[in-house]
Amino acid sequence: MKKILGCLSIMGAALALASCSSKAHTVEDIKKSGKLVISTEATFAPFESKIGDDFVGIDIDLAKEYAKYLGVELVIKDQDFDAALISASTGKVDLAIAGITKNSKREETLGFSDAYYKASQVVIVKNDSIYANITDTDTLLSELSNNKAKIGFQRGTTGEYYVSGDADWDFDGIESTTPVSYDNGAMACKALSNGQIDAVIIDKAPADMFVKSNTDLKVLDPILTEEEYAIACAKGNDDLINSLNEFIKTIKENGVFEQIISKYYEE
Repeated sequence: MKKILGCLSIMGAALALASCSSKAHTVEDIKKSGKLVISTEATFAPFESKIGDDFVGIDIDLAKEYAKYLGVELVIKDQDFDAALISASTGKVDLAIAGITKNSKREETLGFSDAYYKASQVVIVKNDSIYANITDTDTLLSELSNNKAKIGFQRGTTGEYYVSGDADWDFDGIESTTPVSYDNGAMACKALSNGQIDAVIIDKAPADMFVKSNTDLKVLDPILTEEEYAIACAKGNDDLINSLNEFIKTIKENGVFEQIISKYYEE
């Protein structure tokens, strides 16, 4: 995902200063407090969402397993995506886990674990759309451009950077299209169903989930990007990063990670 807006250089500088002024919690600090505090953005099923008052999803289960690994209680703070990242970068929470794509720009203000999941960006359209039967990436991008499509995405995510263009992500943008920002992917898909936009670009896993509950929509075959999700924390918190990496290695070797993935994809 997921995911820094507008004046990236100004925000980056502000975050760097904030990060320097905040004390990141080491693993020992977390164990002493008895709590692992995380930030997430719970509108990104199957990675994080809410059923009633309960948080569920792949990332939530990973966080629960990590809290168990440390022998502490898990505390979850639900925030919008940008706020979740800022909370981690400034040490207001111990870590952020929210389908976050690791890249060099984010590494200027955040520390990252090893990747735990490979993701990709795809396009959602209506079943009766002029784009519905396109299976080739170049053709799809050309048609979106030629038709001056309105393309929705979740604010602050890879989808935004792909549509609008971003040098830090090596994305040129989709020429002649209109980027339309939403607070979350569900809102973007609702706008698509209502005919307010022509397409949505989002990560494939949540795209598949949205289409299940919106039968008038479909996920197109072309894959726009390949990415990796990682867990974020305050930059320079090597103690926590090393612990996270050991944890990720352990749950991949003992089958726990596979069980978590299977649980949500089978559902």
